[in-house]
Amino acid sequence: MTSSGDATIRYRLPPRVLPEDEARDLWVDCGRLTTRPLTDAELLPGRFALAGLVDAHAHLALAPADGSATSLETVLASLRLNRDAGVLLVRDVGAPQSVTLRLEADPALPRYQVAGRWHARKDRFFEQWHDPVEPDELLAAAIAEIHAGARWIKVLADWRAPELTYPPALLEALAEAVHNAGARLAVHAQWDGVREVVAAGADSIEHGCLIDRETVRSMAERGTAWTPTISTFADELPLEAPAAAHERRAAWLENYRAMLPVAAAAGVVIMAGTDTAGTVVDEVRTLIEFGLTPVQALRAATTDARRFLGEASLDDGAPADVVTFEEDPREDPSALARPASVVLAGYRVR
Repeated sequence: MTSSGDATIRYRLPPRVLPEDEARDLWVDCGRLTTRPLTDAELLPGRFALAGLVDAHAHLALAPADGSATSLETVLASLRLNRDAGVLLVRDVGAPQSVTLRLEADPALPRYQVAGRWHARKDRFFEQWHDPVEPDELLAAAIAEIHAGARWIKVLADWRAPELTYPPALLEALAEAVHNAGARLAVHAQWDGVREVVAAGADSIEHGCLIDRETVRSMAERGTAWTPTISTFADELPLEAPAAAHERRAAWLENYRAMLPVAAAAGVVIMAGTDTAGTVVDEVRTLIEFGLTPVQALRAATTDARRFLGEASLDDGAPADVVTFEEDPREDPSALARPASVVLAGYRVR
């Protein structure tokens, strides 16, 4: 927190509430939002109010410089950077040595939901980041993470080849076990097997580069969310990369452009996630470039993601996690990088 943070100060939000640009009167009192007028409230700067931004696919333990650090201090530093940027809810979907499960509750940090380790077989993920989990170990490993505090389980359903890492029947058993233990299942799926992953009971699809219309329909029916992390794939590959890699990347991006508007129209919850590339602002901008309307993209980074993750937005009685802006991010998403103020649980941190 900055030295100016003080939960005893009452605030009034700017009256234009995004993403929908509703005219609403909201105040902050004792760390929570209220519709009860407060005559002594300090008006927050800016013309627009937005619920705290969400990064729904983060890897907090991976240092931005080289992706190698695994210390708890790296995680804490990442959370502080998110907080100061107005990202007030983070879902971490994979950390080396389950380091995120060592986090302790801290009101000065953004709210977070963590998955602990990645679950992947030998040679089906980056060796330096995970301990392999073979099929006969999968259920026990997942339950152990939940007992250690994981609210999500992250599993690699595929990797650099289309074949599924774990058979569909095992993924279905995993989903049932995770749900029975009170957690949820996030699945990395880049290839065609995504349809089998959805059928197995995944709660969210991470990446989903080759999602098709039939899978979109199934996701809408089941309430499966999609975190496309397009920014991860939008940067051009090095020229020396194999031709097949360039062709595959182009096909994935083309499919994103085709399926993202279809998924939104079908009612699939789309969530903004950074993975290890860029910022939430970058991902919002990319979602718009790939077919979402500005309002849909803002929902993906705020209200839709918050609702899916079980967290409140700008609701009466909700924790006061608020970001305000002078500029309208619907007109220019880069405005999200220039908050006029950031309020976390009633404390003004910026």
